[in-house]
Amino acid sequence: MNSMYIEYPALIYKSRKNHVFIANCIMKKLVGYGKTEAEAVTNLEKVLNKNIQEYFVRIKPVYNFLPLV
Repeated sequence: MNSMYIEYPALIYKSRKNHVFIANCIMKKLVGYGKTEAEAVTNLEKVLNKNIQEYFVRIKPVYNFLPLV
């Protein structure tokens, strides 16, 4: 069995209000929360893998936006 996976970028940042890490997948408009960066990414991957059955999803962390040229 071929296990295909797709990587989605997710913006990782820490909330100032309640000090939790947020993994924000802009392409799918979904968010994962956690006490650590790894926990936020794992929670977001779980949500994406539950919604998409055709392939596995991996999250590529992005820590800042790239400037448009």
